[in-house]
Amino acid sequence: MFRRAHEGLPANLYPDARGRAYIAPHVRTFLATLRPRTVLLAAWLVVFLHAYPGQMTTDSFDHHAEAQAGVYSDGHPPFTSLLWKLVEYVVYGGTGMLILQTATFLAGLYAVLRHTFAPRRAAWIASALFLFPPIAVPFAQIWKDCLMAGFLMLGIAGLASRCRWRRLAALAAFAVATAVRYNAFAATFPLVVLLFEWRPGLAWYKRYAIALAAWLAVTLAAFGANRAITDRETDIWYASLALYDLAGTLAHLDRDVPDTELAPILDGTGVLVRDGIQARAREVFSPRSFLGVISGERRMWAMPAYGIVELPAAQRDAIGRAWRAIVADHPGAYVRYRLAVASAVLGLDGKRASGIVIRREDRVETFAYAQHIPLASSPLQDHMSAGLASLAKVAPIFAPWMYALLALVAIALALATGNCRDVIAYAASGLAVEATLVFLASTTDYRYSHWLVVATALSLAILVARRARQPLFLAAASTQHSAASQASTQ
Repeated sequence: MFRRAHEGLPANLYPDARGRAYIAPHVRTFLATLRPRTVLLAAWLVVFLHAYPGQMTTDSFDHHAEAQAGVYSDGHPPFTSLLWKLVEYVVYGGTGMLILQTATFLAGLYAVLRHTFAPRRAAWIASALFLFPPIAVPFAQIWKDCLMAGFLMLGIAGLASRCRWRRLAALAAFAVATAVRYNAFAATFPLVVLLFEWRPGLAWYKRYAIALAAWLAVTLAAFGANRAITDRETDIWYASLALYDLAGTLAHLDRDVPDTELAPILDGTGVLVRDGIQARAREVFSPRSFLGVISGERRMWAMPAYGIVELPAAQRDAIGRAWRAIVADHPGAYVRYRLAVASAVLGLDGKRASGIVIRREDRVETFAYAQHIPLASSPLQDHMSAGLASLAKVAPIFAPWMYALLALVAIALALATGNCRDVIAYAASGLAVEATLVFLASTTDYRYSHWLVVATALSLAILVARRARQPLFLAAASTQHSAASQASTQ
């Protein structure tokens, strides 16, 4: 019987008395004695091994080019480019930023979990969350979204401290997160307002007033810093989202608008279509990407998809006037168009988000050669990327709508459990960032929903642990109450 139970089990698994497999005692002992830092380092090395030297996308190359030139534009957050320049004093290329975004995230995640779990257990849970593919995959790319997640996690860890200077340092981390990603202000709002305390014991209205003031200060400082270091203002909104808004609104109008009405409105914007303008808008519009509006054979406007965009003042003003005439005068169509985009971002259209796993063969060689960025990858890295890409095709774990739903469930359970304000803040932070995409998303990139996934996973991990302990606390309280009752009776 023992032989039959043992057949087919891995080398480190043995059957118990009932024939069930369990981890070999020496392996279990080894795992139980690992130091937290060893566990965390092992998890970090797995992600680093897959990502090294850091995959660069067009956004990454834009930031790196500005860091090299020392001239910063507002097409992307210039603070990210400045930070990249500082990091490159130590490590060239994307590797330094890869280390920064992964190390800040994992260190902050462990520090947050330490407030709920013992050190070793916190390290294992932090490592498991970090290696969870929907969280780990975006870290292979050098993206401001991942950099934002790292500094947000550091800020959350600081807010939970009893030391005032650490709470103030948390605000500084939130300011950096907001400076590297424009819509991070939405993520920091519930975190700061719900969790920041200037001094314990303050009346609720004083506490929340101070917290709101702190959030405003963090947000204004971040935007002010970006404005201060901007050397070159761009027309990125006019050349991208504004045109997407025009095409999307026209595509969702209930009535057919003749060319004689649309041509004067779009005059001066650089529109390439003269006949069948609205029909072309309906043809090229896609809720999954704005690129068909500005590129391709059937495009409505000719705009560069990447890099710095500078439009003549007259064209910029014409696009602004057209936006006000079409979008502002047809709010219903605009709302329908934005809801269609938001639905696609969440994956409610039944399709996968784009850019979940960036294929290593999709390298922008022209940018890489110009900036001396290595492109080679090892066979192991290629196999890891291929495996993750296959997982993304078959597993539903990358669907953003699922994490939005789980975040709402976490908030409801936290309210029912009580004393879980931090869980509510984490889940609300993820939902708040996702809400900004209703107005700001121009593609269905998975990285836009990365913080939603992170915040939801963190809130659920803490919530499950607390609810698992709750019956024990209730039983202990009941026992103490019974003992006290008996003593008083005697």
